[in-house]
Amino acid sequence: MLRVICLASAIVLVPLATASADSAGDLGANAALKYWQAFATLPQFSDTESQALNADCLTMPLDAHARELVAKADYSLAMLHRGAAITGCEWAGAVEEGVYARFPQAPAARLLSALACLRARIRFEDHQNGPGLDDAIAAMTLGRHISRAETAIMLLVGYAIESRSIEVLAMHLPRLDMRKVADLKTRLSVLPAGISVAASLQSEEKYALDWFIRAVKEARDNEALVNLMGSLEAIEGKPRDPVEAGRKSLAECGGTAEGVLKFAEAMRPSYKLMAQKVELPVNEFQDEFNRETAKHSGNPVFKVFFPGIDNIRRSQARYDERRTLLQAAMAVQVEGREALKKFTDPVVGGPLEYAAFPGGFELRSKWKLDDKPVTLVVGQRGK
Repeated sequence: MLRVICLASAIVLVPLATASADSAGDLGANAALKYWQAFATLPQFSDTESQALNADCLTMPLDAHARELVAKADYSLAMLHRGAAITGCEWAGAVEEGVYARFPQAPAARLLSALACLRARIRFEDHQNGPGLDDAIAAMTLGRHISRAETAIMLLVGYAIESRSIEVLAMHLPRLDMRKVADLKTRLSVLPAGISVAASLQSEEKYALDWFIRAVKEARDNEALVNLMGSLEAIEGKPRDPVEAGRKSLAECGGTAEGVLKFAEAMRPSYKLMAQKVELPVNEFQDEFNRETAKHSGNPVFKVFFPGIDNIRRSQARYDERRTLLQAAMAVQVEGREALKKFTDPVVGGPLEYAAFPGGFELRSKWKLDDKPVTLVVGQRGK
């Protein structure tokens, strides 16, 4: 999927045009501007340190090193909270760059949310439950906001950030009294909306297919077309000579720009169809996706550009499960296990499963992703 491959790993600052006096109020209502300040002032971690933070922010010891990490990011975290306090968020992606557009806010947001979750854990450990909640909620809000960068990959980044934040909240839920739980429930109910899978499909059509059609029309000759087609193979990471791959792809399209455009336009209805089908149950959607993919098995452009929406649909299902599990956990925390009767598994229906352990409990869905049930651990084992 091209959107995944094109994601940048470096953090850069987006230059902003000078705002007029009339537009200053609008700029102030854009959370993205605060987030860019947060990203630009993140500590200069090495790649190894960044990877470790993303992987271990929920499990690393809350020692002097962890506290030093979050202390270094104090200003960035302050900007995170400023951004999270603003409802509107517009990232203004570079549509004209097409599949080459970079989204540096993705790795930056993952790192910033990891630091927020780590600081939330430290604050909960220090019995600062209010500030701990603030950090976790700010990270969740960033997850919603980051998905508004429109493309499917940014939607998945948002899911990952929010899921991590949910784990932090669940881990420390037993520390909260009834008033704090009620406050948390209210704050979760007013989080800003993220982009939907259906809307991300529309953006994929804009960033990928529409860009590609423009690029084909702008190609001066067959050599330029070969280079264009070959560059796409290179982006996909396929170990073939780009020129040879470009010639092969062009030949599969009939050897002409007209043939390429014909195949490109033939796949356009698939975006709309899959957007209409995406709310079907997971298994039913998979059948629809497989049917559509088979229909375009002879379309070389479809194979390159159409995103793996079946994987995205499963990610959405996992996200829905995690949100429901958190809501159920809060109800159990206040009302006891009997509160689970109010909740139904959002993917497969039926009740959620409950298992107690010293220090908390675990909630499980009967739906499995990669042969594993979706779970949420509430509290900390052995504490």
